[in-house]
Amino acid sequence: MKYRTLGRTGLKVSTLGFGCWAIGGTSYGPTKDEESLEALDTAWEHGVNFFDTADTYGHGHSETLLAKFLQGKNRSEIILASKVGWDFYHGGSRKNFDPGYIRFACDESLKRLGIETIDLYQLHNPSHELIERGEIVGVLEELKSQGKIRFIGISVHKEEEALAAMEDERVDALQLIFNLLDQRMAEKAFPLSAEKKVGMIVREPLACGLLTGKYAADHEFRKDDHRRRWSQEKKAADLKKIDAVKAILATHRLSLTQASLEYILDFDAVSTVIPGAKTKTQVLENLLAVEDPKLRIEEASHLRNFYLREPMFKEGFYR
Repeated sequence: MKYRTLGRTGLKVSTLGFGCWAIGGTSYGPTKDEESLEALDTAWEHGVNFFDTADTYGHGHSETLLAKFLQGKNRSEIILASKVGWDFYHGGSRKNFDPGYIRFACDESLKRLGIETIDLYQLHNPSHELIERGEIVGVLEELKSQGKIRFIGISVHKEEEALAAMEDERVDALQLIFNLLDQRMAEKAFPLSAEKKVGMIVREPLACGLLTGKYAADHEFRKDDHRRRWSQEKKAADLKKIDAVKAILATHRLSLTQASLEYILDFDAVSTVIPGAKTKTQVLENLLAVEDPKLRIEEASHLRNFYLREPMFKEGFYR
């Protein structure tokens, strides 16, 4: 495993982290807790020290699993990140960044995780307006002064949100979408992160599983899978892009999954990439990107140039 510094935090995070959305069990189909815990332990045994979750993943279940995973381990060696902003406590699920709610939700996350301090606490996709106003970052500052969190982060969807967040000097890290199908953040956000010394956490590196190559155009996602919301047009457009990427790679030396993760880690601005995994097998496949890298420099360059020049990559984004 290799490690990089997460921006100005000084935290040394594994370049391959563990995204804990899927093990929550409510957004990527069914899970088995014993398999989820085996996946977490496998990642840890191979040097993964950065685990990213959110209170809303499984309505707290992902955090509860992490608490079980932590048992018997040296807490100081594990970097835990969680998020706040989706209120599932009061019926349904809605965005809620009220100061009182953030304080309440942080305490609830600490209880579920069974820890005293969350290493990185992130606002979970606030609007551009909320980011620019800055008051909610002030609430996280308060939590930091109380010792409940160590560092402040924001998870964003759009480039304008990322750029606004980095103008706030209190923000230590950003979590954003970046993958072979969506490289919009590389143009402005990545260079600015180096200038501002803000850590970059890449989520959805496999485009919510599409870049594993497992799904055909006629695949029907289950009702308990958030990808069921995708339109047929979006799926068709993405699969067309993936076919083009496969043609560019045209190699059997490495899988599409491995190439996708290695490509992201070629960007120095990226501190860590957090693919999700529900099983030990998926973790081991993800680990190949750091344990047995095979993507050649010229291949990565070709993929980047292909993305920049092909019109198909300028449209069809989910967000």
